[in-house]
Amino acid sequence: MTTTELLAVFANPETMKALSISDKLSAGLVTTVLGMGITFAALIILMVIISWMNKLLGKSMAVSAKKVAPAPVEAVVPVAAQTRENDNELVAAITTALAVSLQTSTSNIVIRNIEKVEHGTPRWNRAGIIEQMNSRL
Repeated sequence: MTTTELLAVFANPETMKALSISDKLSAGLVTTVLGMGITFAALIILMVIISWMNKLLGKSMAVSAKKVAPAPVEAVVPVAAQTRENDNELVAAITTALAVSLQTSTSNIVIRNIEKVEHGTPRWNRAGIIEQMNSRL
C-alpha cells in the first residue's frame, strides 16, 4: 500500500479498524512527520518575513532615531511617605540609589524636590499584589 493510499484509509475511522498494527503505526508516523514538517516550514516562513521586515523597518527607525537628540532627563523621585522627620536620611538614600543606578558619584546628583508619585496601575491591581506579597510571608 502506498503512502497516499494508507493516509486515505487512515482518514476514515471505519476503514482504519481494518488496518494492521504496522499499517496504523506507519500511517501515524507519516501523519506526525507531515504535521511537524508543515509547522516547521510555516515557522521558517514567519522567521524570514520577520527578519525581512526588521531589515526594512530597522533602517527607517535608525534614521529617525538619529534625528532626535536625547533631552536631559530630570529625575522624579517617588517617596512612599511624606514625613519630614528623616529628610536628610531620605535624601541620602535616594541620592545613593540614583548614583548606583546611573553609575556616577553622589556629588554629581542634586535632589531639589521629593514628591509622591501616584501609581499608574488601578487600585485593585495594587491590592492584589500586596495581598500576594503578604501571603508569601
